Amino acid sequence: MQITWNGFSSFEITTKTANGDVRLVTDPYQNATGLRFPRTLQAEILLSSHDEDEANNFEAVAGEPYVIDLPGEFEVKSVFVFGIQAPLKREEKGMRVKNLIFRMEAEGMKLAHLGALDRALTDEELQKLGNIDILMVPVGGGRVLGPKLAFEVISQIEPRIVIPMTHMVPGAKEELGSVDEFCKVLGACRREDMNKFKVSRTDLPEDDMLIVSLTR
Repeated sequence: MQITWNGFSSFEITTKTANGDVRLVTDPYQNATGLRFPRTLQAEILLSSHDEDEANNFEAVAGEPYVIDLPGEFEVKSVFVFGIQAPLKREEKGMRVKNLIFRMEAEGMKLAHLGALDRALTDEELQKLGNIDILMVPVGGGRVLGPKLAFEVISQIEPRIVIPMTHMVPGAKEELGSVDEFCKVLGACRREDMNKFKVSRTDLPEDDMLIVSLTR
């Protein structure tokens, strides 16, 4: 499996199945955010966690992907995706903003993407997520989890690998904290920086949790 980061909460995940590679893209963002979304992305599966500029640029992803922007259980080309409702603490017009968190199963690994989460998880949400190997978690603060809350959520889930997302990147209009600030809160931070993360089930750490900081 290969994971690359496009900025904000957008990733491209390429996973091997019995019928060939399947590409999954999360949260494609609008150029109005200050970042230019990659023009060349194609996908078989497209996940959108929330209907805001940081996650709703469906037209930018080519290949007629299967779009998942609702809660439920889905199997697409041998990849399992579970969409779980996790409304934000943040409100607009007196109503909590809708947000999905996703559990993905591929190549014998369980991945979670927390969308624009801005609070700790409930017991019910944790139960639905189950055991997670690789966690994509927002850490930049503001409209999403900041370092302390992100650390709390990581402690709830206890993944083996953490990939920070929605953090500071040059060009973005939104002011977000950095991965360094997040790591300071963690204290002991076993961290590797890279632009592409290739991982298989046998690579998952047995003991210490690994922080994988992806560059755009």
